[in-house]
Amino acid sequence: MKRYFSIFIFLYTLVLFYMMFYASGREPSNISYLQIKPFITIQHFFKDHTDSQAFLVNIFGNVFLFSPFGWLGLVIKRFNRFPSITLFFVVAISFIETAQYFTGRGVADIDDIFLNTLGMSIGFLLFKYATWKNIADIQFHFDLLDRKRRVSIS
Repeated sequence: MKRYFSIFIFLYTLVLFYMMFYASGREPSNISYLQIKPFITIQHFFKDHTDSQAFLVNIFGNVFLFSPFGWLGLVIKRFNRFPSITLFFVVAISFIETAQYFTGRGVADIDDIFLNTLGMSIGFLLFKYATWKNIADIQFHFDLLDRKRRVSIS
């Protein structure tokens, strides 16, 4: 399971990078956009009656596209704890938003960081639920890791 998820998350990350920097006709621009006032973009999509496609892409897309990152605990054991994975994720997504600003490909928006982190958090809760309920025999994976670690220490 760990190997398959590692491959999946690597390929998934590449696709997301493409979407964030090149999809939808994003061309490099000399004009960079930075939105650092919290919840302005989110309010815009909830208050102003924008079209449903823009709402889905910007709100639900920013949340649910990042939920698989909540499962990084399958690959990296220290990410089984919420503070660790959240700190790593916020730093990583902030770096990506900053790169969008400097390259002029997309908008660097604080609300994207909030929504992406919410998505990762939902994924993390689902991961913890799947581990607790032992869905798809996920607990076997962690027991196997513990056994391997004990053997390598001995």
